[in-house]
Amino acid sequence: MRTTFALLTALAVTLSPGTAAAHGQPGAPGLTIKESRFQVKAVGPGFVLRLTPRGLDVRVDEDRFGDPATGNPIVRQTIDLTGLTLRPFECRNGTYTIRTGTFKRTWRVSQTAVRPLPYPPGFAAGAPGIFTPFLGELDGTATDADGATVRFLISDLVQEVLTPGSFAATAPIHGFFVDERGRVRDRISLVGRFNSGADGRNAVYGIEDRGTCRQLADLPYGPGSEGAVVTGPLFVLPFSAPVTVPRH
Repeated sequence: MRTTFALLTALAVTLSPGTAAAHGQPGAPGLTIKESRFQVKAVGPGFVLRLTPRGLDVRVDEDRFGDPATGNPIVRQTIDLTGLTLRPFECRNGTYTIRTGTFKRTWRVSQTAVRPLPYPPGFAAGAPGIFTPFLGELDGTATDADGATVRFLISDLVQEVLTPGSFAATAPIHGFFVDERGRVRDRISLVGRFNSGADGRNAVYGIEDRGTCRQLADLPYGPGSEGAVVTGPLFVLPFSAPVTVPRH
């Protein structure tokens, strides 16, 4: 679980190099994202998510969430972010430190398997299950360097599909930092996509950034997890990946 392990850490080869993902790279099937400057809609297997500066609305159909045929249960968990020491969000218009909030997570494992390289072995050892899908919702308050309070609303998703011949992942993070007047101070829009053969051959991956919040960090998964693209305590892919900024 990329976000699970990032938060818990905050608490306490023979492979051709991946090439930059071209605009429109497919990523994983089963998840569609439509976004504009002030609205995001994500439709995945058994859920619909809508995110605006006014709120985050998620509808889950338990009978269709993920792949019920696997027999694996839906897992739910809520983390209280209040009082935790977490990496701040570094954005174009401010640096935001979380003060209060919750992180709700819902996921279903489609199969137990190890993701191919360049996913770090340390990450694979801790999260061997393929998430089809992972649904994260963050809602809370943060303060900037001047002590002003903003509200954050963030969606953190993962859709992974492993077949006998391929592995694909889509890992989008979207969010808004909203001031007391309801104005958007900064916006997260990071969409990671990965496609390869089942053993990692011919891997193509990259991250599209349409927002104003992005930084780099070394993740705690050992060799291969250095220099990953993150936003605050959340990471997009657990390894270094090229970033493109699509023209609007």
